[in-house]
Amino acid sequence: MNAIDIRQGEELRDLYRELILDHARNPRHFHKLGTATHSAEGINPLCGDKLHLYVSVDDAGVITEAAFEGSGCAISVASASLLTELVTGLSKQQALDC
Repeated sequence: MNAIDIRQGEELRDLYRELILDHARNPRHFHKLGTATHSAEGINPLCGDKLHLYVSVDDAGVITEAAFEGSGCAISVASASLLTELVTGLSKQQALDC
């Protein structure tokens, strides 16, 4: 591995770190979704993270909206925030395949 590869790896890690911190500090779609057609709850008894995911799926099987609420560490909150952004607009099958 040369110096350029190492530098690019460091820049990529910094980018991921900033993305995670941004979503942890300012989570997207952090609210209860009153129009949810599906929901799921995840609890990690080892660390105490508790998150509830909501999605609205239309008649064509497309996720039209996703949201979450709960509490957890920065990684859990950022992951849920990123997930809600990722699955919105996908079909149920596409979301499951992610």
